Amino acid sequence: MKQLLKNIILPCALACCGIQAGYSETDGRIEITVDSGENSGEFSNFWNVYPVTDQKDFLDRKKHAGLRKDYKYADYINCVRFLGGIDLKKDDYFRGVDEKGEAICDFTLGIEMIKGIRECGFTPWIVLDNVPAAMCDKPTKQRYGNTMPPKDYKVWSSYIRQLTQALVEQFGADEVKQWRFRVGTEPDLLDGHWSGTKEEYFAHYDHTVHAVTSVIPDAIIGPGNILDPKKKRKWELWGIEIIDHCAKGRNYATGKVGTPMHFFSTSYYTSVGKSDSRFSGVINQVRRELKRYPQFADVPVEIHEFGILSENGEWIIGDGTEFGGSWMAHFADKINTLGVPRVYQWKWNSNKGGGIDTPISHVMDRLEKMVGGARLQTTVSESSEMDRVGCIAVAKDGGLDLMIFRHLAVRDNGKRVPLRLQLQGTLMSSKDWSIKEASVIDGDHPGFMHAQVEDLEKAGKAGKKEVIRKNRAKYEKMSKLSEMPPPVLAKDASGLHLDLELDGHSVILLRLEPSN
Repeated sequence: MKQLLKNIILPCALACCGIQAGYSETDGRIEITVDSGENSGEFSNFWNVYPVTDQKDFLDRKKHAGLRKDYKYADYINCVRFLGGIDLKKDDYFRGVDEKGEAICDFTLGIEMIKGIRECGFTPWIVLDNVPAAMCDKPTKQRYGNTMPPKDYKVWSSYIRQLTQALVEQFGADEVKQWRFRVGTEPDLLDGHWSGTKEEYFAHYDHTVHAVTSVIPDAIIGPGNILDPKKKRKWELWGIEIIDHCAKGRNYATGKVGTPMHFFSTSYYTSVGKSDSRFSGVINQVRRELKRYPQFADVPVEIHEFGILSENGEWIIGDGTEFGGSWMAHFADKINTLGVPRVYQWKWNSNKGGGIDTPISHVMDRLEKMVGGARLQTTVSESSEMDRVGCIAVAKDGGLDLMIFRHLAVRDNGKRVPLRLQLQGTLMSSKDWSIKEASVIDGDHPGFMHAQVEDLEKAGKAGKKEVIRKNRAKYEKMSKLSEMPPPVLAKDASGLHLDLELDGHSVILLRLEPSN
């Protein structure tokens, strides 16, 4: 807690503070080179899917404006636990079995929730979990609801087939075939989401895929996101073996070899104090497994659960301080460099924020503006996974957006380091450039979260909502993205350069445009 309070600043300080835009050259300077002549491809949007575990809020049209604000970066809503939630009976559309052994269903509520999602301006993607409790021999309620497989796959297949047919009848085959279907969530999270065996999940996947594709032959469907295969667990992980089964295993539903799979996903969570060195290993390992089979060589590898999960062994689920801002920038760089097409992040704003902007959301806002531009190649003289320095440079609309970051894996902001950003290539030398926008997130400009923590401690028994209500005007003022004095843009033999100093959790946002 003391560490969280270390960098608290008052609103009046935010209005007058700047960061040091230049420095006396010393040993240890980090150099970043941006080559405007080397295009690394289009800067892509990987964050436009938002996972929602309870879709009932979409039933209330009065809440739609608030939901659009809460999910402001989303185009798609991933409907997790669409068939069941924490309560064994929640969202359960199963009503028994008829004389033919077919499921008796009532999908009225599910259809209305999907209507609400569409009316709210989003496209629904369907996660087919959990199995209704009444469909199991021994339903078992774990943290995320019933985790047992169905006792009769004829009934389950009928249930899923009727759901798919109901969606097609309501919204049309041309639309629904563009949605996604995911078969469960983290099937290798022992008991958390699935209490069956590996082979029982393979059977579950095969029957579910067959049921969906019997209605929509070209449906986009894939398995539940597996656990991070690079992170050690107390039990043996088997999730990546789904690839082998889908490629060469005997299909439990059709009896043939192989099962369709149009995407493959994992979870990836980070913890304060630990590096993210394993992230590239996760992506590359899954890609290697997929490329062993020609039919899956181009299947996209995605992250379907993502975020800052814990600190010192306790769940924090997001971060509203400068740590979160630099973390988001450094991951945006990693994700685009690796070409990961989609990452489903749980929290854009901190739980404690009450919807007020945080460093993460400021970084997200700038990423939104960069989408579709040409990402330029950058090189860094010195960087490590525990102390990562980098720059996302995107040429768009005749200008150049720069997101310069430094992210320490630990909470402490550490000592400031000098940095020179070199801009070279024909784009930079062919025009005169000036800095039109300059803003900063760092330990001196961290937003409001540190102040809120202090206010919560002072408030004693008062609840978080009351503290936010009382101090909201102050927090909103503190939450605004802080402008900084533009650094000096100097010409040299290679093009242009500018000098900065960065603490351990810094994000510098610059917009350069031709002077004329």
